[in-house]
Amino acid sequence: MATTPADGPAENTGPWRESRGMPAVRAATWADLRAALAAGWADFLAAPLMGMTVGLLYAAGGWLLLWVLELKEYRGLSFPVVTGFALIGPFVAVILYEISRRREQGERLGWGELPAMIGRTARKQILYQGFVLMFWLAVWSRVGVMLFAIHFSASVDRFWDVADQIFTTSHGLTFLVVGHLFGAFFAGVAYCLSVIAFPFLLDRDSDFFTAMVLSFRAVIASPAVMLGWAAFLGAALAAACAPAFLGLVVVLPLLGHASWHLYRRLVAP
Repeated sequence: MATTPADGPAENTGPWRESRGMPAVRAATWADLRAALAAGWADFLAAPLMGMTVGLLYAAGGWLLLWVLELKEYRGLSFPVVTGFALIGPFVAVILYEISRRREQGERLGWGELPAMIGRTARKQILYQGFVLMFWLAVWSRVGVMLFAIHFSASVDRFWDVADQIFTTSHGLTFLVVGHLFGAFFAGVAYCLSVIAFPFLLDRDSDFFTAMVLSFRAVIASPAVMLGWAAFLGAALAAACAPAFLGLVVVLPLLGHASWHLYRRLVAP
């Protein structure tokens, strides 16, 4: 049964935080996260083939990245690119938000509606927001290469050539610690920029800068809960990527649908 917009925010009890020129944002609760995941799972079951197709395409992107990096023997680039691959997940999941939106509104879901669904997601502001994430991924990749070169050597052909040193040498362990600190920073900024930005741009006629500010405000409104959501997303995506990205076939659509419902619960209609 399709949900309605009232099924989300109406159940929440926290205060709405209004800001001039922006929709009101509500502080998230742990119950919101559970409800969003439950609704996301229902959306996935309503259109499993569509969701799994999106997840498979995302996984194929990961395979293509690894193939290109190995083929070109880019020095040390494999590790930072693969670890930062999840940063563009919210952009890839835009079509999943549209599936959830259509189901929420009681609109038809089927392959025949796919052109219209893609057309709705191909908005300039959504693309601009996607470019922001891709640029951030590019910056992280270059920083990752720099860290790799500092702790190992710029002359090393590929990351895998020194993989055995990472857990057995002091400079390898230092690289892990420093790399994860930098990675957490880049992932944290990307999360704050996009946690509800893409669903907002799909739902509203607004600009990507407003969407990023609104996303930051959602995190600031309930930092503990939103940090918990970020940790869950990171752990789920890491586990999904471990078996050759195959887990993304199910995990990405589940998290994408859930992200839409979390947005609907946190941003005033």
